[in-house]
Amino acid sequence: MIKIIYAVPENHKIVENIIRNKSTKDIEFEVINHLDMQALMACDLENTIIIARGIKYLILSTKFKHARIIKMAITGYDIMRCIKECKSLYNAKNIAIVLSDSEVIDKEFIESTLDVKLFVFAVRDHVHVSDVYNKVKNMDIDAILGGLSVYRMAVRDNFNFVRITVGYETNVIAINEALSVANAIIEERKKNEFLKIILENTNDGILGVDNRGYITAYNEAVFKILGIPPTTVLKGNNISAVSQRLNEVQFLLHDYQEVNVLKNINNKMVVINTKPIMVDNKILGTVLMIQNVDALQKTEIDIRQKLSKKGLVAKYDFTDIIGSSEAIHKTILVAEKYAEVNLNVLIIGETGTGKELFAQSIHKKSKRSNQPFVAINCAALPENLLESELFGYVEGAFSGANKGGKVGLFELAHKGTLFLDEIAELPLGLQAKLLRVLQEQEIRKLGDDKIIPVDVRIIAASNVDLQRKVEDNKFRQDLLYRLDILRLHIPPLRDRKSDIKEIAYFFLSIHADDSGEISMTDEAIIDLIKYDWPGNIRELKNICDRLTVLCTHNLISGQDIRELFANISQNIGVKPEDIMIGEEKTRGKAKKMTRQEMADMLGISRTTLWKRTKDKDK
Repeated sequence: MIKIIYAVPENHKIVENIIRNKSTKDIEFEVINHLDMQALMACDLENTIIIARGIKYLILSTKFKHARIIKMAITGYDIMRCIKECKSLYNAKNIAIVLSDSEVIDKEFIESTLDVKLFVFAVRDHVHVSDVYNKVKNMDIDAILGGLSVYRMAVRDNFNFVRITVGYETNVIAINEALSVANAIIEERKKNEFLKIILENTNDGILGVDNRGYITAYNEAVFKILGIPPTTVLKGNNISAVSQRLNEVQFLLHDYQEVNVLKNINNKMVVINTKPIMVDNKILGTVLMIQNVDALQKTEIDIRQKLSKKGLVAKYDFTDIIGSSEAIHKTILVAEKYAEVNLNVLIIGETGTGKELFAQSIHKKSKRSNQPFVAINCAALPENLLESELFGYVEGAFSGANKGGKVGLFELAHKGTLFLDEIAELPLGLQAKLLRVLQEQEIRKLGDDKIIPVDVRIIAASNVDLQRKVEDNKFRQDLLYRLDILRLHIPPLRDRKSDIKEIAYFFLSIHADDSGEISMTDEAIIDLIKYDWPGNIRELKNICDRLTVLCTHNLISGQDIRELFANISQNIGVKPEDIMIGEEKTRGKAKKMTRQEMADMLGISRTTLWKRTKDKDK
């Protein structure tokens, strides 16, 4: 609450009419005849505005330097009105005016206008008033104009006197000025409170410093992060004098803009960012943002864990794709080009070839890399659950719906990428709804009548021929057009056999322990290459996992491979010779490898390869 005290002892009825409709819940008026200085000293001057004039204004502004004193300035109009009254009462021609030395009047203008002779005396305080009055009363004058103090002396001496009063306009001006100051204080306090709430609701330490190094703003986090005693007074003090720990960051003040400066303060690592305070293109100071490294790391871990639980992050990029064959190299080049644009992608590949690995890599290299990556297997859920997963639902949409409803994957993927694995298994009913989402870029939750706009890039994957699905009336042709804008074929492992050694060693390295790395003989590698790998990389990983358990002395031999494939053939009811594919016998359209290509991959000569395979066949 701001109190405005009207401390001019006159015209109170006029003033009360002026302020009648100006009081609010934040501003209160008080009109008084006499100002008690002792009582005023006990007031809350931070919340008090005083309207005064003349000597009283001079005394108040001198005694209370930090108080808000509004001067009611006497205008030339007020003086002319009082002179006219003086002429009417006393037929005065020579008039003395006793004013506070803070008042200014246009003496020559008034004299020529009203045909009078004026003698103007400026006074500093009550003692000076008495001295000036004694001088004036001995002069050859017809009357005196002055304030309350002079009035009392003139009445005592029966001297012609007219008291200077202010008019309606002067009161309005003074009261409006006081209201403006009060409203400015209220608004400034609201801004300060708003700023304080912002500062105190961040875990980062915030410190504002002017060009001279004096602290102008801070929050409580500064004390905690830097280990400064909480009783330390910061605001208004120089940063170098407050604390040695603050002195250690003083060198940043003259650089104005530094990013992620790492500093050890009190055996605690902090990250400091600085930003200049610019006003009218002039730098007036610096803001330091201080972050605790431990807290930053913990926050990052928490966010990553939460995103991982929701499946909203892409874990892999193109560097995680293993292999140097021409087939996989060309595929990666095409995928990297697809990542640069914002069009839907359809990934075609057999099971286990790494379709999701490519989908995540495309997302990570795209402009949406900092946005969510959401994946769902369309074959993993029944149609009714799949629809609610994709589009979400509102509370009460169906029996058993969660309280508060559920956010769908399209909403979660907003601004990011939605990966629809095994898109061929999407029910026809949902295909129509998906098509509408792709066309309109908007969804509607189950049980809701509101439309929600979404911005999502679709990457779909299939291990079957979608065009054949269209011909069998199991997949919509129009949806295929929407999905199959950019097509990416992932080569099966049998078409990139030169990558088998590298991929196998990667999987074996995962199981390496204190006893050392697991290695393979050339014979073992040859046997792996001869296999057709219908399950592709996923099957190779499973085989490598088994071999790490079965091998001895961290060495996998050809015998280990052949025994494992023999067990597999017994379990699936096929002949061992159908499991191992030689140079002369291939399955499907698998590309045969020549002896020279196999020798080059193993890093041995063609003759050495021939001898080793010959010894194995004995």
